[in-house]
This record gives sequence, C-alpha cells and structure tokens, in this order.
Amino acid sequence: MRGTDMASPRARGLGAALRDARIEARFGLRELGRRIGVNPALLSNWELGQRVPTPEEVSNVLGALGVTGERKAWIMLLAHGVTGPSWSSVGSQADPAHYTTLIAHERVATAVTVWAPLLIPDLLQVPDYARLVFGPDLRDKQKLDQVVESRMDRNRILFGAGAVKAQMFIGSEALRNHFGDAEVMLRQTRFLKDLIGLSRTMTIRLAPSQAVTEEAFSRYALKDTSDVVYCPHRAMGVFLVGKEAASYEVTIERLAEAALSPAESLARLSVVVDQLLKEVKAQRRATDAGLNRLLTGEEPTTDESTTD
Repeated sequence: MRGTDMASPRARGLGAALRDARIEARFGLRELGRRIGVNPALLSNWELGQRVPTPEEVSNVLGALGVTGERKAWIMLLAHGVTGPSWSSVGSQADPAHYTTLIAHERVATAVTVWAPLLIPDLLQVPDYARLVFGPDLRDKQKLDQVVESRMDRNRILFGAGAVKAQMFIGSEALRNHFGDAEVMLRQTRFLKDLIGLSRTMTIRLAPSQAVTEEAFSRYALKDTSDVVYCPHRAMGVFLVGKEAASYEVTIERLAEAALSPAESLARLSVVVDQLLKEVKAQRRATDAGLNRLLTGEEPTTDESTTD
C-alpha cells in the first residue's frame, strides 16, 4: 500500500518538497492538518518520506498552501509513481525535482562517500569553480547565480557542529581540468589543501581517475533505510537503493586501496598549487605585456606573435 511504503528516493524528495512549501507558506503542521483534515503526525511522516501520500492528498496540501504554477507541476510529478525503489530524475541539478531529491538525502545522511574522477566534488567547489561547471549550460546570469548559491548551501553537511563524516576521493584528472581558467583553479586547489589540514570530520584523498570503472557517485548512509547511491549525469540524476547501491561497497574498497593517503594527497596538492601559481603569473605577465604594447602602439615581435 502507498501509505506504508518504505522511504524511496522519490518519496524522500516529495516529502522534502512538501516540507519546504509548508515552511515558506508559514504553516505549522497542526494548522495545515486542520485545514485539510489530516493528522499532523501523518503529515510529518509524509515530509520525512516514511509514508507516501496519494496524488490527491498531495494536491490538497498544495491547494491549502497556495502552491500553483510550475512548482505545483513538478511536485505533482514527484507524487506520481513514488513507490518504486530506485529512481532516475530527468534534468540537471538545476531542475527543481532533481535538486530537491538530492538535498533531501543530504539532510538525513549520517555519512557520505564521494568519488569524483573528472571534476572537483560538488560539496567542495568554491563559487567561481561552480560557475565554470554550470556556465556552458546556464546562460541566464540570474539562474546561474541561483544554482551556484544552492550548491554552496549544500556544503553545510560538511561544516559546522552538524557536520557528517565524509570521505572524498578526487580523481587526478579533476586537478588538470581547469576550464582554461588557472586563477579559479588555483583558488579551488588552495581551498582543498586547507580543508585537509582543518577538517576533523572529512578525509580528502587523491586517486587515479582510472582507479575504478564507475563514473562519479555519492553514497549516503541513512538512519532510516539502507544506503542510497546517487549517480549524477549531465542531464539526469540516478538514485540507487538495495542491491544496486550495495554493489558500490566493493568500488569504495578499491578506491581506498588505490588512493593516496591524506598526507600524500596534501603533498600532491601542494605541487599542483605551485604549478598553477607559476601558470597564473606567466599569464599575468603576458597580459601586462600585451596591454603595454597596445597602449604604446608597439607592434608585437615575431617571436611573440607566432605560435609553435
């Protein structure tokens, strides 16, 4: 029965969406329950993903909260078919349903393990780096600003009094891929370097990007259910549970064997920082020289105007 289903990724995402809508409308559970004739305890179970409301019940909640338009449409999309175990969310992390389901798992996670072979992990990105990641797909500056702000808001699970235990594996290629902006990558790698020495709940280890065949993933250890594995793709997010999620335990063991130790990772990051610093200084000298020629009207020399 829908009312007694165990929490699935989609049910947890639906619950988080209902909770956020209620809080934004400034409704308490008791007041909302009175308006729609539902026990507040049941409403709480819906928001936690422990019980699953029918689409009709979700519609009643949204009606009482005054939710309309696009937001109502994607919440109702979550409300249909929430009983399946694993789930694929079409759309990038900028898509509301995808993002809400993702943070719903991060909110209740007691520990997280991340493998990021090609990019710096979402939760460790500095704002400028996140802009480089999303920039090609989000031309709208306001939308890009919102997405970057949301990504920065997610990292609260790693910092502060409520920080969860985190194990971060970063692929070697992620340190080479700086989108042509060495200055941003310099800030990003310095941030990673600082984290290794400061965080008491997080380990950061570098590993060969070819250490395992699996692409990027995050595994969330949850209190209420078995682990959930999230696999991000360019235009989709896949949430795996049960046997599909359990198989990643072996992958994590292989990563742990192949990765550098935290101390070795710190030493490697120090080398990368030095290399990027030299690249940034060279780029600045070249830019300054070009500006000087432009201001003085000097023609570029043969050596400076040709490439190998």
